[in-house]
Amino acid sequence: MGVNYRYPGTLLIGGILIVLVCLIAWTMKKRHRRQAGIRVANTNRLKAHPLYRRKLFEARIFRVLTMTGIVLSLIAALFLTARPYREEMRKDTVSRRDIFLCIDLSSSNYAGVKDLVEEFGRTVEGLDGDRIGISVFNTSSMRYVPMTDDYDFVQGRLKELAEYLEAEQEFTDSYVSRYDSVYDIPESERGRYEELNRILASFDQGITAGYEVKGTSAVGEGLASCLFSFPELTKEDRTRVILFLTDNKEELLDEPLATLEEAAQMCRSDKVTVFGIYPGSGNTAQGDQGEKDGSNAGSGVGSQAEGAGSQDQTGSSGREDFSGNTDGSDATDARSRMKAAVELTGGSFYESGSSITAEDILADIASREKQNTKTRTASIDTDTPFFWFCVLIGGFVLLAATTAFFVLRRGIRRGQLSRKLTAAVLLAAMAASLVVIGIRPMYLSPSAEIMTGNLDVAFVVDTTISMWAQDHGSGTRMEGVKKDIHAIMNALPGSSFSLIRFDNGAEILTPFTQDIEAVSDMVDELDPPAYSTARGSSLNTAYEALDATLQSAGKKAGNRRTVVFVFSDGETTDGSKLRSFQELQSLIHEGAVLGYGTKDGGRMEYPGRGFIKNMSTGEYALSRMDEESLQQMADDLDLTYIDATDDYFSHKGLKGSSLGTRLYSIRLLSKNVAFSDGDREGYEDTYFYFSAFAELLLLIWLYLTIYRGGVA
Repeated sequence: MGVNYRYPGTLLIGGILIVLVCLIAWTMKKRHRRQAGIRVANTNRLKAHPLYRRKLFEARIFRVLTMTGIVLSLIAALFLTARPYREEMRKDTVSRRDIFLCIDLSSSNYAGVKDLVEEFGRTVEGLDGDRIGISVFNTSSMRYVPMTDDYDFVQGRLKELAEYLEAEQEFTDSYVSRYDSVYDIPESERGRYEELNRILASFDQGITAGYEVKGTSAVGEGLASCLFSFPELTKEDRTRVILFLTDNKEELLDEPLATLEEAAQMCRSDKVTVFGIYPGSGNTAQGDQGEKDGSNAGSGVGSQAEGAGSQDQTGSSGREDFSGNTDGSDATDARSRMKAAVELTGGSFYESGSSITAEDILADIASREKQNTKTRTASIDTDTPFFWFCVLIGGFVLLAATTAFFVLRRGIRRGQLSRKLTAAVLLAAMAASLVVIGIRPMYLSPSAEIMTGNLDVAFVVDTTISMWAQDHGSGTRMEGVKKDIHAIMNALPGSSFSLIRFDNGAEILTPFTQDIEAVSDMVDELDPPAYSTARGSSLNTAYEALDATLQSAGKKAGNRRTVVFVFSDGETTDGSKLRSFQELQSLIHEGAVLGYGTKDGGRMEYPGRGFIKNMSTGEYALSRMDEESLQQMADDLDLTYIDATDDYFSHKGLKGSSLGTRLYSIRLLSKNVAFSDGDREGYEDTYFYFSAFAELLLLIWLYLTIYRGGVA
C-alpha cells in the first residue's frame, strides 16, 4: 500500500509558513539595503579581476549548496511532522475454527440426520468465536449458511432444516410408504400432501438441479462443493473442519464430477479435516424405502426445481410418482468407503446409531486442535519516517559542511562573533533534534490506534419492483444499489457483512459473515418479487428483520461496532404510514440511508414483461422517489441521508461523493478501536514533535540566510 500522512494539514500550514518567512526576510533585506547600503561607482575593473571572479564563483557555489541543504531539510522536516505511515494488513492469532456442516438431504439419509441437526442447534450455543457454515446437497449443492459467527442465525436455520426433515419424514411415512402414485391419494389427504410439497420445495429447488441426468445423492460432489465453500481457502492458513453427514448411498445415472475418494483427497490437500457421521444400521429400513429418491425426483421434484409456481396450476407437482426401483447397494461397502475417505483426511468416523452426540464430536475436534487460526484481519498504521529522516540527515550535513567551510575560510577570529555563536547554537540544536528523531522515542499505549475488522455492516435493500425503475443514471436504481454495495465492501476490508432484502416480506439472505464471495453473489442475484404476488412497497417491511439482525450483532463479544446502510427509493404504495425506527437507534453506531430515483420518476421494467403500465390509463407507470420518508427513517436511526442518484450525477464515482465521505468517517470509527484481548499493547511514536522543532530551527536558518546572506 502507498504512504499516507496522519496530519496532512501540516504540509499546507508548513508550506504557508515557508513562503511567509521568505517574503518577510526578502522585504527586510531590501529595506535594510536602502537604509544602510553605500553605493560604489566604477567597479568594473574590480569585477573583472580574476581573484574577484574566483571569490564570486565560490560565494555562488556556497549559496547554492546552502540553499539546497535548507530546502532539503525543510521539506524533510515538514513531511516528518506530518507523520508518514503505511497501512499494513495483519492477522491476530487465536485458536479458533471454521466448521462446515455438510448434510446429505436425500430421502435415504434424512431420518438419521434429523436428531443430530436438532442437537447441533443446541450445541451451537456453547461455541466461542468458532465460525459455522452449512452446506446441503442431494443431486446438487447449496450453501445454506455462509461461514459466520452469528449463532442466532445458525440456530434459526438449523431449526428450519429440522422442520424440513420432519416434513420429509411425514411425506415418506404418509405418502411414499402407502401409495404408488399421487393419483392414489384420497381427496381428504390431498391438502396436506400439497402443503408438504410446498415445504419440501424450498429446499429441493436448490439441491436437485440436474437430477434427470445425474440421478440422485451425488456424495462426492457434495463434499467437494462444501470444501470450496470455505472463504479464503487457498489464502489463509486456518483450522478447517467438515462434519459430513451422509449414508453414502448414491443413485447416480452418470459419472460424477468428483467421487467421494477424490473429494477426500482434495480436502487432505487443502488441510481440511473431515469428520464423518454415518446414519447407522438403525435407519436401514427407512433408508431402503427412501432410496426411491431417483424415481421420486424423476417426476415430482423436477417440476419443483423448474419453479414452485407451477404447483398451484397443476395441483399435482412435487413428488408425484412413488414407484421406482431400489438399487440394493451394499450398506457395508458404503460404510467402509466413507470411513476410509474420512480417515484419509485425518478425521474420525461415527455412526449415529450409537450413543454419540454432537457435543462428543465437537469435543473430539477440540482435542485435535493444534493449529493457531488467524481469524481477525487488522489494518495497522505503521509510521515510516526512514526515507524523510535520511533526506533530513543529508540536508543537515550539507548545511553543516557549508557553514563550517565558510567560517574556516574566513577565520574563526574574524567577523562578527554573534553570527558565529548563532550558527553554533543552530547547528547544535539541529544535531540534537536529529539524534532524538533517529532514536524514535515512544511511549507505551494500551489504546494505540489499530484499525481492526470490528465492524458488522448490515445492508438493507429494497427489492420492490419500483427499484427497477430506470432513472439512476443510464441504468436502474437496483444497478446503482449493487454498485454502491460492492464499493462499500471494498472500502471496509476485514468487516463482517449481512444482507437483508425486503419487498412483500423481509428476509435475511446472509448473516454477518466475512465470506465476501457469498455476500457478493447474493447481491448480484437480487431480483424483483414475483409479478403476480407483488403487493406494493413500504419501508415498514424491513423493521423486524433489521431488528433481529441488530439484536444478534449486539450479543457478540468484543469491542464491535454495528453499521447499517439502507438502500431504497422510499416509495410507499401499500397505503401504510411509515412507522418509527427510533427504537433501533441505540443498536447502531454508524451508517447511512441512501435514496435512489428522482422526483420526476422513472419507468419500471419487469424482466420478461417489458415496462409496467397503469391498468386504468394504459400509460407507462412511473415510480417516484419519496425523499421525505427516507429522511424520516434516517432521522429515526440517527444516520446520514444521502441522495445516491444525485451522487451519481455529481461525481460519477465513490471518491469525493457523499458516500465516500461517510465511509471515511466509518473507517475512523473502526480505526480508533484497539484489540480487546487484554495482552496487546501498542507504542506511540513521538519523533514528529522533534521534527516540528527542527522545522522551526530551519525556518530561522532560512530567514537569516535570505536576510543577511548566511547564518555565520
